Amino acid sequence: MSSENGAPAPQKSLVSAKSGPRDWKAKARSVKRAAKRFSKKALGWIMIALGFVFLAAGFLLIIIPGHYFLILVGLIMILRNAFWARRQFIHLKRRHPNWVMPLRKLLRRNPQVVSIFWQQVLKFERLILRGRGQLVGIRRRFLRKPRTV
Repeated sequence: MSSENGAPAPQKSLVSAKSGPRDWKAKARSVKRAAKRFSKKALGWIMIALGFVFLAAGFLLIIIPGHYFLILVGLIMILRNAFWARRQFIHLKRRHPNWVMPLRKLLRRNPQVVSIFWQQVLKFERLILRGRGQLVGIRRRFLRKPRTV
């Protein structure tokens, strides 16, 4: 392999075959990325498990007033870290929007907890007063067939 005037042709493969500091840095970066990805997934699984623990504790403490924050914290942890849970939540939101609306408002970044609580108290009061002490509105409002989207 010589050029036209007899000099040997430059070998390009030897330059790329050398392993220099750039290759070592690229390998270190890829290892860092893989470790970060693994730790993020592991933390996600831990948060999902902790969310289920909070949900279970909230449902076990149902007789104690004020336990709802445990259920809410558990749902937030699960919905932020599990794709399948988000998909189920969206399905439930489309099927029963009146049930899920308070929870959706509480899952926002800066929820207005007092106003949401007050709205729910007013809804419940209106439901009772409409039926003269009987829960008549439940059958009409919540047990009807869901709208198709």
